[in-house]
Amino acid sequence: MKKVIIFVLVGIMLVTGVIATGTYGLSEEDIEIYERAVSIEDDFGFDGFAITDYPVSFYDGDNDYVVVWENGEYSINKRNPVMDFIVATAYPVDEHYEVLTPTIEKMSSLLGLLSMGNGSYGADEHVTTLWHEAFHCYQLTNYLENIESIPLVAVDESLIAENADTNEQAVRLFEQKSELLKKAVKTDDIDKIREYIVEYKKLDEERKTLLSDDVNSVEEYYTRIEGTACYIEACVYKSLLPDSFENNYIETISEYGGGSGKYYKTGMAMCMILDTVNPEWKNGYDFSEPLINLIYTELEI
Repeated sequence: MKKVIIFVLVGIMLVTGVIATGTYGLSEEDIEIYERAVSIEDDFGFDGFAITDYPVSFYDGDNDYVVVWENGEYSINKRNPVMDFIVATAYPVDEHYEVLTPTIEKMSSLLGLLSMGNGSYGADEHVTTLWHEAFHCYQLTNYLENIESIPLVAVDESLIAENADTNEQAVRLFEQKSELLKKAVKTDDIDKIREYIVEYKKLDEERKTLLSDDVNSVEEYYTRIEGTACYIEACVYKSLLPDSFENNYIETISEYGGGSGKYYKTGMAMCMILDTVNPEWKNGYDFSEPLINLIYTELEI
């Protein structure tokens, strides 16, 4: 890749046996998480996307355990770690992309230490993480040129922290915009959605004038690339934990936080709005167009 991009952060009968190599010490819980992830038989509308197309590597602090799906079965191989630290990411390994993830034990421990998990990160959440990162593998495998066409100096979160997050007017406008997106997600009334998006466009154009081209580009990158991955994550979460989906995904669309995380949710919201105004929007989507532009086109704004 020209830019080094690190993305931090159950159908048919599933064959649960592993072939040839055994588990090499990968925990039963991690194996079950992988099995649950691949048993969700859905591409969520993105043509050619399948989680089983990409190896999943679990890092336990000492080794990687690489799970590969082939011909309805999976095998597990142990290797030295590609990254000797805890990260969930899509990463190039031997001319293909892999999901790199900590084991559930390592991820839960890390989030607990950072006071980010609040005891809520478990197997279901880890399944959504695998899908999120597998979607990045799909993006990078099939649409890298379009992703790199977003005019970036670098995917640098410090640009957000030092510019967008410190600009009080930009923060206020972002909060107003994201509230409009949340309202649009929560209705099926196309006229209401159009009303919200017309107002969104005015605020968005005003806000863009407050920020540099570099900051606007980084925001667009996170919204388009991470937002669509967050949408996949949300779809998986809804299928696993429907009772808590609204609170954890829809209601958080309008929450302002420092750094890049807020763009994940606004991009996700745009995908959900597109699902309402044109359920076929994902057919042929190649990540070359901003999601909001697709909404403007569908609503003729």
